[in-house]
Amino acid sequence: MSDFMEDYALWRHLSFPSLRRGENLLRAGENLALIHGDLALADEHVTQVILFVEEGIFKPARGDVMGLLEEIISRLERFGEGATVGEREVVDAHYRYAVLLHQIYGEYLRVGTP
Repeated sequence: MSDFMEDYALWRHLSFPSLRRGENLLRAGENLALIHGDLALADEHVTQVILFVEEGIFKPARGDVMGLLEEIISRLERFGEGATVGEREVVDAHYRYAVLLHQIYGEYLRVGTP
């Protein structure tokens, strides 16, 4: 469980990736602002982990959070193809955050399931 707690601590101290005001990048049929919004939704679902760590309450989200995160990661991979250096920084920050959420939530489901 130590990897889980390390990832959890990192997530709790990590800022949510940002987009600059008015930044709306379009590529490969994707809109980075929409991916950003979906990542925010996934992040909200992952907050269930806080209840588990702090109070021992295991109450997973009703939706398929792992599927949502896998979709976001895939979309970011496609979006990042051919990105400029500046765009790459933004896409990579979102990608790393999504992968971290995926690791945390996956471990949460594994550890918390009776």
